[in-house]
Amino acid sequence: MPASINDKVSILIVDDEPSVGDALRLVLESRGYEVVLVTKGMEGIDQARQRRFGFSVVDLFLNDISGLEVISGIRQLQPQTPILLITAHGGPQVLAEAKKLGACAALAKPFRPAEILKIIAAKVGGPSDASS
Repeated sequence: MPASINDKVSILIVDDEPSVGDALRLVLESRGYEVVLVTKGMEGIDQARQRRFGFSVVDLFLNDISGLEVISGIRQLQPQTPILLITAHGGPQVLAEAKKLGACAALAKPFRPAEILKIIAAKVGGPSDASS
């Protein structure tokens, strides 16, 4: 079910690396998704408090709080929103903790755009399935 009034799936990206966040935003917007990009974990939780998202992408290591805390915060506010953890550093214990907190999947950086599009499409469908 779309998460915004204009029938676009709305995606929250929480990543403090501008190159990663901007690249993700461009890829997702080019596929017709509506994207909100923030660089701090608390901003991500605040955004989840203000509006409903169809999907969230959260980096593990952020400048203010842990991505695990962000996942927990989003999950409390939006229990049905699928959350993808992305990380350049994270062993099996961290990934297990992320899934325990509610992440539907995890991707190691660097990842290919096709990988993230496949995960999003599997969870919410939407524009990445379309040939627009």
